[in-house]
Amino acid sequence: MTTRTRLFSSLIRAQRFLAWPLASLRQAEKQFPQADPLLFRRRFAPLTPAPVLASRFASANIAKEIFVSAVAVITLLVPFASYAQDAASHRLVAEDFSLVGPASLQTAVWADKIAKLRADRAEVQALAPGVHLKPIAQVWTTTFKGADRSYVVSAVNNSCTSSSADPNSLTCPARVVEIIGGKTRVIANFDLPISSVRGEYGFDASSNSQTRFMTIASFDPSTRSFSFTDVSNGEKSPIDVHIKLQ
Repeated sequence: MTTRTRLFSSLIRAQRFLAWPLASLRQAEKQFPQADPLLFRRRFAPLTPAPVLASRFASANIAKEIFVSAVAVITLLVPFASYAQDAASHRLVAEDFSLVGPASLQTAVWADKIAKLRADRAEVQALAPGVHLKPIAQVWTTTFKGADRSYVVSAVNNSCTSSSADPNSLTCPARVVEIIGGKTRVIANFDLPISSVRGEYGFDASSNSQTRFMTIASFDPSTRSFSFTDVSNGEKSPIDVHIKLQ
């Protein structure tokens, strides 16, 4: 049973639990209507014995107590619906985004680093004046979608470290960003090992056509944490990086 299924099962049970006290309250309202002049004008109206009245009042009070308890249970459960999500694993796919064009998901994710990314790109362009470099940045990224929010994992190909002995492996700046209602919040900044194959124009969409070198991100809703897996030459191994949501 998934986390989402367990959560909504609990909500359904709470709703069923709430149905009886609601019905009892409605019955109590019928038994004790508001003062009506027509009632007081009736002659010889039969009187309800005192023990019966006491019993009915007690039932109404019990129903109200159960109603309040059920509402409290639902109130506690509803916030967890925001995080209702099944465990999932996604490959970090290579893509690029414009540093000067219209806003995009990645410009929002890296908003505080755009100026530096532009400056570094201009510096590389100055070293190779004969080559026209597009004002872009390259990332490896994926998105995990929840009930009312999303989490973006993104590693940027800037200031990465690598080894000539392993050209398909880099360690790059990465971050997890939470997005709620279009607003972003950086959860964590960290260095992430990336396995990928360079394409003709760098690490871009062409790098995604192969599966022997890649990085996988996983989200576990039970611990509310992200973990990562390296795939190098087709072999999987865990990466010693774990990001827990606050």
